[in-house]
This record gives sequence, structure tokens and C-alpha cells, in this order.
Amino acid sequence: MAAHFLKRLAALAALLLAAAACKYPYELNIPRGEYPLVIEGDILIGTSSRLKLSFAVPLDRDNYVPPTLSATGYIEGEDGTRIQGIDNGSASLLFDSVDLPEGQRYRLHVEAVSPAFGSEGGSAQRIFESDWLDVCPAPVIDNLSFDKNAIYGELDIALSMHCSGSSHFRWTYVEEWEYHSDIMSSYLYDPDTGTVYEAASPFYRCWSRAESPTINIFTTENQTEDRFEDLDFVRIPLTDRRLQVLYRITVQLGALSEEAFKYWRAIQETTYSQGSIFAPTPSQMSSNIHCISDPDYQVLGYLNAAAVTSARLYYDNTVHHYHQTPKGGYYYDPLEMQVLDNVDDNRLAYWSGYLPYEAVYEYEMSVDPSHYMWAVAACIDCRKSGGSTDKPDDWPQ
Repeated sequence: MAAHFLKRLAALAALLLAAAACKYPYELNIPRGEYPLVIEGDILIGTSSRLKLSFAVPLDRDNYVPPTLSATGYIEGEDGTRIQGIDNGSASLLFDSVDLPEGQRYRLHVEAVSPAFGSEGGSAQRIFESDWLDVCPAPVIDNLSFDKNAIYGELDIALSMHCSGSSHFRWTYVEEWEYHSDIMSSYLYDPDTGTVYEAASPFYRCWSRAESPTINIFTTENQTEDRFEDLDFVRIPLTDRRLQVLYRITVQLGALSEEAFKYWRAIQETTYSQGSIFAPTPSQMSSNIHCISDPDYQVLGYLNAAAVTSARLYYDNTVHHYHQTPKGGYYYDPLEMQVLDNVDDNRLAYWSGYLPYEAVYEYEMSVDPSHYMWAVAACIDCRKSGGSTDKPDDWPQ
């Protein structure tokens, strides 16, 4: 019991260092008409690198419409290698940095075009470049595990890792899960014709996906070794739909330079008001990305270069049976109701958020149903919970 408490306390201390990306709200002193550029992302060796460009604006800017923004760019190595970025939409660039060698420095070069850079309504280009960056060595993920925590009614997912030469780290993760609706049905309703019909494809079984909502950092600088064991970084209630059938999590871990760690820790302290009243605001914190076409133009963000490693973990409820059915047996209260075969009643039920799920026949030998049982649409159509009926190509079942 004491060991588990200490483990949770250590995890809490690490999670308190979770740093948000630049999209989080800050109180910036931005003169009207000026839009500092935010560049988010890192140069990652061993996987793809994604860079996102956007503008920062004050929180009190009413009716703000962001200026249009487009960008091109490349990652450059000291040996002259250049990896051109691919337009990934919404002012983001994707770089194929999987096979870049670790033993040299890299920098980012970006050319951005926006009306915010121009005058009298016209667009203009500005050029941005990062400092040369040493590549942080890849950490080693020793173990990725899960454990049923019956006391707290949750599934704890833990990470164990070590590294030589780095003390600061950042991880991201992607969650994917298979689930199903509460009630199996093949019926849909057409409000134009007022008829119930059989669906062409099932909508009982779905898959969903979510990325880690924040950029999370932790440090081992106060430890004798650059090692962390059983860091509980994701906790899922046992009644959560993510654990209903099959769940998997893919974790990506990389090291941070000393300067990058300080930057993200300052962002965290500013975001959650945990820093000193004399702590710097994001607009005052130094960036290693500069506007070389206009040295006075403000840039927010801090670029890091790192070799990354990843690991994947599955939880199969058909094997472990940790998932607990919600009280009452439903994620939603079905609020079952009988609706007679009346066009107006059916339309009212449909527009009230219900779907049919069972045909009821007045007589045993009846060919056509006299009415249908209806329930809340989210109980019947798994897509209403945000998932898709498209199974991922690499899903194991």
C-alpha cells in the first residue's frame, strides 16, 4: 500500500511538469495589428517531424478572425542534407526525418506568407530559421505495462525508461480503441419519407482515436540515475468505453535539451499560474527560432532535436475482464419508448434524438410491424460517440 502511494506521488510530481504547447492561453502584450508567429514542433530522428505555424493573439481580442497563413520549409543538416517539408494542411509541414543520421546538428528553415506580414491588405513573406541544434540521444523504453487499480477503480498504464546522456524528457501518446453501442440494431429512419428501413452497413461496432492533449515533460536531474520506473502517466476508469473491447496505446519518448526543458517548464508555470510573480511571460522568453528577414519580429516557440523511441501496449478485455459495465448496463439511459406507426410521431422521435431498434408485430402472422421500439440514438449508433465504423488497417482482430 505504501509503495503504491509513493509510486502515485512520484507520478504526480512528474505530471505537474506537464507542459502545454503554445496554443494554450497566455496574457501577451501584443500591440493591435501585430501577430507574433507561433512555431510548434520538433526535429525528430527515427520518425516523421511535424511543424505547425499559427498566430498568437490576446485573449480579449473580440471577433478575431485569424489571418490566412501558408508555409514552405526544409530541415537542413550540417553535411548539406535538406529534407523538404510537405504541406500537411492548415499551415503545417510534414518532414520525412526517419532516416536522418544522429551524429550532426540540424536547423529548420521556414518561409511563411500571410496578410499579417503585409500592408494595405496585401500578403508578404517572412523567413524564419532556427539555431543549429544538437540531437539529443534516444532514451530506452524498458517496459510499458498496465495494472488494475481496484482501490481507485481504474486501469493504470505505466512507463519505465532509462537514458545515457540526457536528464530531461518528453512523451506523447496516441490512444485507439474498439467499442460497440449498447443496443444492436439494423434500423435507420428517413425523415423525408417518414419510413423506417434496414441499413446497408452495421453501425454497432466502432473504432476511435485520440492524441495526448498536452506535451508532457519530466526530469531525472535530481536522481542518481537517468531512469524512471513505473511512471503512471495514463489512468482510465474501469467503466470507460475505451476498455470495452480492445484498447491500445502507442507512446513516443524523446529527450530534451537543457534549454528546451527550461522553456517548456516556464510555459507550464505560466499556464497554470504556478510560477513566481516575477516569472517571464511567454512573450519575454527567448526562442531559438528567429525571423531573419525582420529581426525585430516576435517569434514564439522553442525547437528541439532528438532521436525518439516508441512502444505499444494492448489491453484486451476479452482476456483480462477488468472493464466494468456502467451501473444499469448502459452508457446512456435508453429511455425506451413505443412509438406507433404514425409518421408524425416517428418524426418527432427522430428529431428528438431517437432511433428505432426493434420492430413489434401486432399479430403473430403479421408481415409488417405495427410499430417500433425507439431509444436514444447514442445507444444504438456507435458513431454518435465520435467513432467510425472504419476498422484501422493494422487492427489485430
